[in-house]
Amino acid sequence: MNSNHKVRKQLLRKYVTIVVLGCLSLAYLYFEDWLFGYGLGNISYILNYLLSTLEEKLATLLLLLFLLIPDLYAWIGGNQPSRDAER
Repeated sequence: MNSNHKVRKQLLRKYVTIVVLGCLSLAYLYFEDWLFGYGLGNISYILNYLLSTLEEKLATLLLLLFLLIPDLYAWIGGNQPSRDAER
């Protein structure tokens, strides 16, 4: 049970860190747009041009799956793969 709790705690920390850094990045973008006089609506204008092609959308989806699937497997199983080769 201790191993399950430790793995889940690490995964929660990982995703909380990702969300916090994402929010700080967006806040920085909005601040810089406001600072340079573009207005707060500029980011929503730019977002219309992100992931515009099918290849970009598929690559993004694939990268997200590579990020999430191993973590979901570890969350459900409660353990991570052995790392004996590093020791």
